[in-house]
Amino acid sequence: MKVFLDTNIFLEYFEQRRECQAVGQLLSAIEDGKIKAVVSVGCVYTLTYLIRMELKRQNIHRPEQTLRLRTTLNTVMSMVTAAGLNQKRIIQGVNDPAFDDVEDSFQYQCALQAKCDTFVTINLRDYSNADTSKMEILSPTEFVEKYL
Repeated sequence: MKVFLDTNIFLEYFEQRRECQAVGQLLSAIEDGKIKAVVSVGCVYTLTYLIRMELKRQNIHRPEQTLRLRTTLNTVMSMVTAAGLNQKRIIQGVNDPAFDDVEDSFQYQCALQAKCDTFVTINLRDYSNADTSKMEILSPTEFVEKYL
């Protein structure tokens, strides 16, 4: 099974939010090789920015900041494959009327292009108008209950 992880999945885990336990189970299944995980290249950029801001908030400066950032990103990238979008999918994402938020549309298009079976997100309502005949959209808790 190939699962697309929305960027908010990592934030849920790093910040120990409401669904962090389910996310932890999902990440464990990925680490164990039971599931293949895909993220968008945009997710990697966003995580890089957010991790750097958190390290700055903790008063951690370069070069230690860069070392910790690289360590965290290497951990994430050891579990997932980053996928981009071709021109056609970008245009589809820009113009998809099912999405009010174009960034969410790009995430969805990326998952479709990567041929993912399931899209896992914290914000199900952001994908409520997406075509679920092409790909299942679940919260981490729903995914764990259904597949793990």
